[in-house]
Amino acid sequence: MVIPGFVIDILIVLAVLLLFLVAFVLLRTLTFARRIEPVEAVDLPAIDRDAAAEHLAEVVRHRTVSYENKAEVDFSTFEALHQTLLKNYPLVHERLELQKFNRYSLLYTWKGKHPELPALVFMAHQDVVPADPAQWEHPPFDGVIVDGFVWGRGTLDNKNQMIGVLEAVEYLLKQDYQPDRTIYLAFGHSEEVGGLEGAETMAAWLQEQGVQIKAVLDEGGSMVRGTLPGVDVPFALVGVAEKGYLTLEMKTNAAGGHSSAPPPQTAIGILARGLARLEAYQLPAHIEYILPMMKAVGSALPFTLQMAFANLWLFRKKVLQKLSANPMTNAAIRTTTAITVISGGMKENVLPQQARSLVNFRLLPADTIANVCLHARAVMDDDRIEFEPRGEAAWEASPISATDSPAFVSLERTICQVFGMVPIAPYLVMGATDARYYSRFCPNVYRFTPGIATAEDIKRVHGNNERISLENLEKMIQFFIQLMRVWGQVDTD
Repeated sequence: MVIPGFVIDILIVLAVLLLFLVAFVLLRTLTFARRIEPVEAVDLPAIDRDAAAEHLAEVVRHRTVSYENKAEVDFSTFEALHQTLLKNYPLVHERLELQKFNRYSLLYTWKGKHPELPALVFMAHQDVVPADPAQWEHPPFDGVIVDGFVWGRGTLDNKNQMIGVLEAVEYLLKQDYQPDRTIYLAFGHSEEVGGLEGAETMAAWLQEQGVQIKAVLDEGGSMVRGTLPGVDVPFALVGVAEKGYLTLEMKTNAAGGHSSAPPPQTAIGILARGLARLEAYQLPAHIEYILPMMKAVGSALPFTLQMAFANLWLFRKKVLQKLSANPMTNAAIRTTTAITVISGGMKENVLPQQARSLVNFRLLPADTIANVCLHARAVMDDDRIEFEPRGEAAWEASPISATDSPAFVSLERTICQVFGMVPIAPYLVMGATDARYYSRFCPNVYRFTPGIATAEDIKRVHGNNERISLENLEKMIQFFIQLMRVWGQVDTD
């Protein structure tokens, strides 16, 4: 059989096109990963880790637990904590100016040599969530130091960061160091209940005073390993934005009556149908919010994943399917919908006159409260269901801070100097931090808790057996010392 010449020509053209396609895909794959630039080595200062550990243990012993109902909060514990800070950090309280907001939030001002320069803010929070002692190896408020760890509520969230910052400042003051820029230390007392009386009040005051802020660092990601499927190398997660928050209170009313003669749908049935549709028709995915993290760790990804992310024009559908199947990665690419509370009915043979539900959304920067409400109305497609945002607990997603600014570049460099040459992965924080209150007037707001966190450590946050190693505490203090020196210089603009 003789193959016609024109068929051979077509096959040759197709083969050449296929080769070009394969070469194009491979080239994009090989250039996908972000290159890690080498940094100059620095001598990290010697830290008295035992003294720092005892200082952390002391503040853990103050039960500064936040509750939604303020009547349940023992505010005397905050006052006692403040006295402990005064005792343990004498130079901080001698040389820095301290202001209190709503009695319990602390704002320290460390005046720089050039106060006209944009300032810095280092944040943490004093309050913690409740803990059940019966579930802990060591009592959560005893501040036990054993086996190389400080145990207790707040050792990871977030008294550790407050102590790390104060230890760093006390160390630098002993060296007679003064930054070029003014540095603020902002320690709120209400982060676990929204931060309105703490961080929001302090941020609003700074903005009203016309204070220009160069950069902010608050709690957030850490040095992690084994937390991203398929990635075995350690890398640093730095939050550059955080999701918004919205809870919609849904309700529907219906006529009551005897269950022996029910209508086609009861109030519960009407609401249940709407809720089922909300779960079935999620808000659209935005893969661009996870791309910076994937590029940062790109070389550590399995080759097939590198190829898929590098060539989304070809593999987008498959990538979205894979990301959507995992709750953690799904939350990174879309505004999530979670039905968290439902109630209705009073007796098995009585038709319910009302059904009620709470639906919680965590908003991507691409979405707004207004368009989520429009989405809910369109998806449920039932005017019998009424809804409204619940209380004051609603806010938009924060702006995304730049990753090419001098502040971020020097933050990256400091992380590598303290923790070694590791990928720095910008990411979207899923929860809420006090840092969002500064995003409205500062372009460089970052969320990073310096330390090494395993998947097991992450489970301890707001969980049982919270603890921090003395080695991690030491590294945290060294990190803050170095970053304050770097960010505090005039030439970081």
